[in-house]
Amino acid sequence: MTNPVVSVIVPCYNVEKFLPVLFKCFNRQTYRNFQAIFVDDGSTDGTLDVLREYCSSRPQHTVVSGENAGVASARNKGLDAIKGELFTFCDADDIICDNHLELLVKHISEENADMAVCSIKRLSGKKVGSFNFDVKPRAKKVRAFDRIQALEQYFSQEKFDFLLLNKIYRTETMLKSGARFLDGTRYGEESYFICKYLLKSQKTVFYGAKTYVYLQHKSSLMHSRFNEKRNDIYINISAVLSTLKNDRTLSSVVPYVKVMRAGYSVGILYFILRSDYKNDCVIAGIVNHLKTDAKYIGKSRKVALYKKIFIPVCAVLAKIIFKKQLKKYPRAVSENTSVPEFGESGD
Repeated sequence: MTNPVVSVIVPCYNVEKFLPVLFKCFNRQTYRNFQAIFVDDGSTDGTLDVLREYCSSRPQHTVVSGENAGVASARNKGLDAIKGELFTFCDADDIICDNHLELLVKHISEENADMAVCSIKRLSGKKVGSFNFDVKPRAKKVRAFDRIQALEQYFSQEKFDFLLLNKIYRTETMLKSGARFLDGTRYGEESYFICKYLLKSQKTVFYGAKTYVYLQHKSSLMHSRFNEKRNDIYINISAVLSTLKNDRTLSSVVPYVKVMRAGYSVGILYFILRSDYKNDCVIAGIVNHLKTDAKYIGKSRKVALYKKIFIPVCAVLAKIIFKKQLKKYPRAVSENTSVPEFGESGD
């Protein structure tokens, strides 16, 4: 196996309290030839000072700072600072096992792949203190996928997780694909980036070791209360569908994208139910999305059985629960809401 430089992009916003654990993870990596790129996104706590102090004695690492522009913009800045042949992403409030980078590099290199994917372990943020850092998960059977199979796997989530974080990428393939994040979006930004990247990939491998630990914090973006920025998911998914629609060889991927969007719609409606959100037009638009996208379940063979049952049931319940909003705005459209491209016409 060669020893390529790996760039690790870490967007940071007010994460000062999480950085000691992250630094511990980086210091313990068995693969040493890596460049950490910390992108401070206008933090208002001591994040930037802590990052600069850490990197002052570690010249291989980089701190990039700027005004707050969101995680997508921060990741784009990280892409611009890459020095390695390979790159990956890590969130500042997560954990990576000691052999995380080692296994990613091993599998993308030995398999001559464009992307290698590990599994994710989900853990409550309250349990960080009890995490055993000495455990080194082992790789399971390696499975290889071509371009279309990889796209189907990603959007169906049969084997791959939807996150960016458990994957390693080739810088050359990224540049060839033009993969970037949609600036200003804060939710669902990974779907468009990975779609663009995989379109120029020839081979993706999955090896199953749970070396990335995704910590679920109540204060995180994905677990905070509803706000309209969650609707950025629709912007990113619409961009994916626009990218796919011009290539007939990718028609088998589209139903999986629609079902992924249906799953997001269910989650957003759940957050709305827990809040006092009152924009009836936006709510009706989300329900319309769910109703339309749920119809693609039958064309999505790789989708998990529970989703094949759960999503259509949620679509029916949503029509009942949000009956008032649907009656008021039966054909909610993008001009009247912050959710783009309702119905089939936009796709």
